Amino acid sequence: MADSLGIGVAKSAIDIIKGGDIVNKMTEGLGVLFPYIGIENKAVDIYIKEIEQSDLPTKTKILLILNTKKTFKKLMNQKAIAEIAITNSKYVVGDNEKSSIQEDWLDRFMDSAGYVSSADIQLIWGRILANELDEPGSTPPNMIRILSEITPKIAKAFRKICSMTVFVFDLDETGEYNKGYRHLFVPFKENEDLFREMEIDFSILNELEALGVIRFDSLTGYVSKGFESKEIIVGIDGNLVMYTYSSNPGFPIGDVLLTTAGEALQSITDAVEIDGYYEMVNSYLAKKGVNSKQEPAYMLEYIDGELTVKKKCVN
Repeated sequence: MADSLGIGVAKSAIDIIKGGDIVNKMTEGLGVLFPYIGIENKAVDIYIKEIEQSDLPTKTKILLILNTKKTFKKLMNQKAIAEIAITNSKYVVGDNEKSSIQEDWLDRFMDSAGYVSSADIQLIWGRILANELDEPGSTPPNMIRILSEITPKIAKAFRKICSMTVFVFDLDETGEYNKGYRHLFVPFKENEDLFREMEIDFSILNELEALGVIRFDSLTGYVSKGFESKEIIVGIDGNLVMYTYSSNPGFPIGDVLLTTAGEALQSITDAVEIDGYYEMVNSYLAKKGVNSKQEPAYMLEYIDGELTVKKKCVN
């Protein structure tokens, strides 16, 4: 009861403090975020003054004032995440389209967001909210739970894992290599010491799996059977390598797969450079019996915004 009273008084203080650059930049489509923006630090003083001048019993006033920091910390966390969402949303001044985000989902999301104080984690929450504003219903149902449970340490490890990607180019029916696609490739099994140096070990991967963002197979790893050719070109850190493998069981693709929620998080996660990643992938594939050779006859080229492998011109 006391907590709900505190929030009620706090919201009346917010009404007094409307304004600020972030409010002025808001469009009609993002108006659903209004209760979470435009909050200034001076709201604490207004909040306490309103309590002191209210007709509430003395004991209730004392309890509400004691809860002031907790209440406003939650509101400021919500404000920070809402501002990140606005910055990352596709809606801009002049758009007439409104976001059709579900208010019930937004209420649950922002209530949980109030407990997020880490700036790094707030960035994740804000970007996920921006995606939901842009594409309502696109956020996996378990995302709020995942974001509520993820820690900065786990988020840091997940970011490194998301950065472990290669470009795969398969030979098509015309004998040409088609446009490549990015593929997660986490070569953990044969590089455990190097992963430990990155603060990623079995326990971290198991935590990420329990969280619901990855699937982890530490015994045999995962393979892909979807390639047309038994010779594929893989781009790793700008290096092109041709790998030859047998049809059974398939081409190894590492020890980790992303879940739907993991893919949603990867889409808003900035990649970081992984030292020695090229060597780790080669070591992993060699242990899996995959033959490799450098492919100097080909080069990477962007065509219409898509990465493509093309043969080099021979003078």
